[in-house]
Amino acid sequence: MKSIRSDEQRLRDILDAIGAIHRHPWDDHELYLRDEVLRWFFRSQVQIVGEAIYKLSDAFRKAHPEVPWRAIIGMRHILVHDYFDVEWEILWRVLQTRITPLKAQIKAILSRLDAHGSGEV
Repeated sequence: MKSIRSDEQRLRDILDAIGAIHRHPWDDHELYLRDEVLRWFFRSQVQIVGEAIYKLSDAFRKAHPEVPWRAIIGMRHILVHDYFDVEWEILWRVLQTRITPLKAQIKAILSRLDAHGSGEV
């Protein structure tokens, strides 16, 4: 039986995956290029972020247009369906330029939800 996760739970899944990324050397380009296992780990965590976003309700995504949901879902589709064609330099740029701002956006949304006492839209 499939579990039904709330939008708030999915946001926390995103933060968990970003936390995992930040617990590893995500800003060492030479190591990233040398270490295949590390690259695949980062790929997996970014895929988890994309999957969680993909499964957010449409209403929730529409209520928070400040986040580039479609771009992240597009990246998720590439990682899931075109896994042999992953461009590692693009993933590197995502790690360097998109992950930290996304973390801040998700935390801000969760703060607003907590302030309103609601885990939904």
